[in-house]
Amino acid sequence: MSGMSARTKIKDLVVAYAVLADASNACDAVDEVVAAADSWKSAMELIRVCGYRKIPVRPARSTIGDDAVGAASAMPGTVFRKRFGSEAPWAPVSHGERDNP
Repeated sequence: MSGMSARTKIKDLVVAYAVLADASNACDAVDEVVAAADSWKSAMELIRVCGYRKIPVRPARSTIGDDAVGAASAMPGTVFRKRFGSEAPWAPVSHGERDNP
């Protein structure tokens, strides 16, 4: 899924988006995930803690859907997900302040 990551900046936040396999690595377990943090690296670490695999090192593009940006920027430090290609609303996965496993 090369090219399925993006980064944009909103004021002092970096909003990171990626399409990733979840920890189960099942063939249908592909989520769109988004998080806002102070940097790309911090946002990707929040996503990694939630069990997502093959986290991108850098974004492939700079365009993210308005709904994803809105969800992430409303609650920085929270990872949001939805099933890839779904029209469902973004749902929180976990809060960034939780303990690392």
